Amino acid sequence: MKRDSPRPNPRLQRTRFALLRSPLSRKPLGRRKTAVAVVTSALVAFACQKQEVKPAHVVVRNPNYLVVRPISRVADAEHITRVDLPYSGAGYGFASSSTLLDLNSFELGAARFAGGRTSIVGEATIVLPLTPEGNRRLEAWSTNPHDDYLGIFLKGKLVAAPQVKSRIGGAIPLRVSNKGDGDLVLRELQNGGVIE
Repeated sequence: MKRDSPRPNPRLQRTRFALLRSPLSRKPLGRRKTAVAVVTSALVAFACQKQEVKPAHVVVRNPNYLVVRPISRVADAEHITRVDLPYSGAGYGFASSSTLLDLNSFELGAARFAGGRTSIVGEATIVLPLTPEGNRRLEAWSTNPHDDYLGIFLKGKLVAAPQVKSRIGGAIPLRVSNKGDGDLVLRELQNGGVIE
């Protein structure tokens, strides 16, 4: 007895045929042309994606424009410079004589307002990403910070001193009183720390 071969499923046949057709011409394509069309579509999609732009390199001309020093509540051989903490009622502390980070520790070309801030009034925050070496130094210091403060000195003035209780890294937030001041600080940062 002769066995009948199974009949092809017409739905499956239509699906296969539709996959081998170009959406623009509706003419069947060969396997090679289909592969070329798929690769071309993938390349066009890749090219249309937003490419991550590498920040511009900024030459540091004044490394002391922004300095980060640990601040302790108690004076010792390392922490000798008395500073008033910049928050109301916070009292004072003693800044380290050695610098933890200076302007060379930051990716200045990538400095930006947090959240892309555009409002003119009120405080603003500038995010300063760290270089790999700056990040390593900050993480090493903050691994065991003893609840010390991270003193951020801008143009020689202590502008922020957040208390550090656990390991930190990646970037330093720099608060400024308003966006106008922030724009000036950003220009000076992107000019290598040269004061306008």
